[in-house]
Amino acid sequence: MLGLAGGVGSGKSTVAALFKKWGARIVDADVLGHRVLDDPRVRARLARLFGGEILQDGRVDRPALAARAFRSRRSVERLNRTVHPAILRAIRNEIRRSRGWVVLDAALLYETGADVLCDRVLYVHVPRAERQRRVRARGWTSGELARRERFQLPPAYKRKKADYVVDNAGPPAEAARQARKIFDELRTLVR
Repeated sequence: MLGLAGGVGSGKSTVAALFKKWGARIVDADVLGHRVLDDPRVRARLARLFGGEILQDGRVDRPALAARAFRSRRSVERLNRTVHPAILRAIRNEIRRSRGWVVLDAALLYETGADVLCDRVLYVHVPRAERQRRVRARGWTSGELARRERFQLPPAYKRKKADYVVDNAGPPAEAARQARKIFDELRTLVR
């Protein structure tokens, strides 16, 4: 299994989509995280920890949760203790059901310990200024990237720990070329 790591706005999901197009099975930790937030027990615990204002129409309002959770290291740790075990269980279940080469797209691959489930890790690199531009285009405020990354492992650490690096700052075709080379190499290992 290949794990994808990278900073916020690096294009991990874009690289995952390429691997999917080429035949890999994608396990998307963000999708699984959405499902976990729909679990009534998780919702209730989060509401107790962060206040009922994080709920809208009985569901977790992710931006409201983020606004409260990313205030301090302690609140991020509370959030992580509540959701990460359930997300890791869901990841393991998805992996067990998968056949062939699996790619785990997980924003917090190293932070959650999910990297130990992976045979290899690919780091998607994009310089901070470009990642900042990308997240602004998504509607994030200028300080949101820094606020969130303050509670994550540094991108340089993730890059150093990875087995492969794809530079996703340039033309999409160049990132695709790099990813395809890695995919072809990994595919030979699965047979």
